[in-house]
Amino acid sequence: MRAAAKAKAKNPKGSRKKGAARKRAAPAVSLAAPLAEAAWAEADAALAQALVEADEARSAKDEGARAAALDMLLLSLARAARRRGMTRIGEIGARESYDAKRHNLIDSGARAPKTVRVAARGVSRAGQVLAKPRVVRARKARVA
Repeated sequence: MRAAAKAKAKNPKGSRKKGAARKRAAPAVSLAAPLAEAAWAEADAALAQALVEADEARSAKDEGARAAALDMLLLSLARAARRRGMTRIGEIGARESYDAKRHNLIDSGARAPKTVRVAARGVSRAGQVLAKPRVVRARKARVA
């Protein structure tokens, strides 16, 4: 009790002074919000560009223009995803052993397949799967 009373006598308001290390660390904490805001702004700009590209792809006059606009759309979406720390899971066309926890099976059947083919890649961020890769049953290779 005496130690607490002495501490109150020295500092009657009961507050502690900030140490030198805390004073130096304070500016870093105050930068977190502006950096996060900047990251969101970059992702928003990339997403806005993707929306423009989607309109161009939809209104393209011929297949060549549509293909080029779709390529630009994919690049814009990939840029927006990277800005938010997302990565792709799997490779389109790859054959993998089926795992219901890792894959989203598009077609249904009486029983689960042993092997599947990736039809659409999945998405993850910081180790968390946001969208599982979409897969279809892999067909056995034909021997001629």
